[in-house]
Amino acid sequence: MKRRMMQWKAIVAVVLVLSLSLAGSMNVLAAANSSTYAAVFDSTYYAAKYADLQAAFGNNEAALLNHFITCGMREGRQASAEFNVTVYKNKYPDLQAAFGDDLKLYYLHYINFGKAEGRTATGATPSATTTTTTTTTTTTTAEAGYAQQVVELVNQQRVAYGLQPLTTTPQLMSAAQTRAVETVTLFSHTRPDGSSCFTILQPCGVVCTTAGENIAAGQTTPAEVVTAWMNSPGHRANILNGEFTHIGVGFYYQDGGYDFYWSQFFSD
Repeated sequence: MKRRMMQWKAIVAVVLVLSLSLAGSMNVLAAANSSTYAAVFDSTYYAAKYADLQAAFGNNEAALLNHFITCGMREGRQASAEFNVTVYKNKYPDLQAAFGDDLKLYYLHYINFGKAEGRTATGATPSATTTTTTTTTTTTTAEAGYAQQVVELVNQQRVAYGLQPLTTTPQLMSAAQTRAVETVTLFSHTRPDGSSCFTILQPCGVVCTTAGENIAAGQTTPAEVVTAWMNSPGHRANILNGEFTHIGVGFYYQDGGYDFYWSQFFSD
């Protein structure tokens, strides 16, 4: 009874369908919170390491963070003693296979997954040919498996209604996983820092003109959560929106509260 009651509260709390305009996406950086990037960004370190940034921005933390988000990560600049993107890229072949030469995705992976998994990105840069065996935790494997099952179930629903299936992107998957974790702290379409859920998209590299988010909590399986969403008009509208072509899904388990936290992002 307790779990069913919590599920009911979670479902009715998230009936929300939002569109992100292109103009709105340009405001994302203004809402970016430096705590999101704390694992890879230290403004003092960043300014001290790069004379061009020191000359341009001084010690203005907001300006340095904006540079890091918009340019620094893609350029592979190091903004923290804790994280060297070249080390991280060359150390883990599984990440190279997933992200290739898109350096920004390595930063985002470390923020959202790598640090929690115990991966490291400091020390001497290893050879690109170095073979490293990486073991992920059972929870991480379950999270990825559950997320993929949600994608498959959503696409089954879309095909049944004569719509094209959605494809995943690493960027949307990263955004959705971040949001699943954030809903443990604040179960809302507002992020814990007070900004809109859509402010996660641009930092994760998502480029779109329209987007939607579904969240849920308490459902214990992919089938259960997709059924709950399909039985809710607002969530169902996102899932069956013909304008959407891409999807990202996040799943996170934390004992206590609702235990199971789910997130979907859709974009054109």
